[in-house]
Amino acid sequence: MALNLNKQYVEIFDNIKTIPALIEYVTNHYGEQPAVINKDKQNLETMSFNKLKIDSSCVASLLIQKKIQGKPIAIVGNLCYEWLISYFGIVSSGNIAVPIDKELSETDIEKLMRQVDVCALFIDSSLSEKAVYFKRVFKEIETFISYGELDGYENVQSCLDKIDIVNDVIVHPEQTAMLVFTSGTTGYNKAVPLSHRNICDNLCCCIHLLEGYSFNPGDCTIPVLPPHHMFEVTTGLLGPLYYGGALCFGGGVTQIANSIKFFKPIALIVVPMIVEVVYKRISIEISKKGKEKQFKLAVKFSNFLRKFKIDLRRSIFKDIHDKFGGNLQVMICGGSFLESDLIKKYDDIGISILNGYGITECSPVVACNMKENRKLGSVGVIAPSPYCHVKIVEGEIWVKGSIVMSGYYNDADATEQSFEDGWFKTGDLGYLDDDGFLFITGRKKNLIILSDGNNISPEELEVLLENIPLIKSVFVCGKEHKNTVVITACINPDFEYANERGITDIQQNIEGEIARVNESLPPHKKIQKVEIYENEFEKTPLGKVKRYKHM
Repeated sequence: MALNLNKQYVEIFDNIKTIPALIEYVTNHYGEQPAVINKDKQNLETMSFNKLKIDSSCVASLLIQKKIQGKPIAIVGNLCYEWLISYFGIVSSGNIAVPIDKELSETDIEKLMRQVDVCALFIDSSLSEKAVYFKRVFKEIETFISYGELDGYENVQSCLDKIDIVNDVIVHPEQTAMLVFTSGTTGYNKAVPLSHRNICDNLCCCIHLLEGYSFNPGDCTIPVLPPHHMFEVTTGLLGPLYYGGALCFGGGVTQIANSIKFFKPIALIVVPMIVEVVYKRISIEISKKGKEKQFKLAVKFSNFLRKFKIDLRRSIFKDIHDKFGGNLQVMICGGSFLESDLIKKYDDIGISILNGYGITECSPVVACNMKENRKLGSVGVIAPSPYCHVKIVEGEIWVKGSIVMSGYYNDADATEQSFEDGWFKTGDLGYLDDDGFLFITGRKKNLIILSDGNNISPEELEVLLENIPLIKSVFVCGKEHKNTVVITACINPDFEYANERGITDIQQNIEGEIARVNESLPPHKKIQKVEIYENEFEKTPLGKVKRYKHM
């Protein structure tokens, strides 16, 4: 079943083909409405759409005055108001925003910055050690800007009052707006160039897919995911701003529970890990109060009433809804597979979970379940044409349309391998049922998808482990452990080396070596489980381990 285009959205987005055009649209419509609300301890600061535009224009003008145009500019740091105006300023000046995971090591971030020839850097002052490192190693970069005070860096806030706004830059829809790194299966990060049209057309797709929900100016949402994920940029930032919603910041992920109670969000953009953790906490609290039986009876009673079109879930489960602030309508979930049983559990208490499917190269949303059009087990209906088309070729999902990138940045080989007749080959396996719902069945290659939405390239970790003398051969994979996918190193030790060195406890020795490797890795890439194999792995003629033989 193809998703019908709503003419109202089409007419609006006919005039929104660049991110500056989107900023102009939301400013004209919402003006002094709050665009960002920041809670710092007891202080509450509100920034309007007008202020967001002015401050973004100041950042753009700063870059223009520095004669930086059409260049990649890195942003490293927490998502906050300063991150937003830096991002909007970069893309509005005709430059290219390059958001990078702040959890990566200095050397890994440096490698990514050099890969795309970054010419300027915006960084969070909380990352002072990394900031010092970048200032030292990037002699060719002249512009270093920080959020907050940092020695040797221009403070973005102090620049705002000193800049005369320049409005002579015209940004075209086909210009690259962002370079976003995605994990590949060959052990290196590919840079995905996304144009203004790619992103704006994907935003239009998201608006179509969310039809039926009443989002109004002033409604709150809390950005939860890191900003180097396109899922967060398109759906978690641009989506709420389109509706006139307020992006609320209240102390980061560690304070998310308190932020939800305080800001009372109407919608949240999440990954499966968050959905799972939140429901687990709800269950634990019910159990502590000794109300498990009472809760189960309430669910049965509520579901019975719903058969007669009587919906009292928000009243019956008011205590739970209050923990979400009382206004939450929907959680939109992407990043990896979400259990259908969990979606039903949330539905039982009156909270919709809409799970979907996306990929960075498609800006990223390709499909999503809708309020009135959903199916358990699926990732929803396909985003509307002409923006998006999907077909299944030998079990693999192929995508075509204006939301798809033109090709990988400076990587002709990867581009050639990933496209055929204009269709992007996602590497994901799935099928479309007779009703047009998309189902994901697995990965075509080896990419590990964690429950928090992170994609891990096993080859990247294998290269590090192969340097350990006690390891003869190794492959890394995701294995289920206690209902969670964990990064697992499957190792065939070098027993001869162990005998020569008098090593008796091979498992303990290897785990110690891997612990040292883990110290250099960001949290989501750490190896969590080690499995020792006595026999050598079966390999291809090229010496690669046949993973499927050992998993």
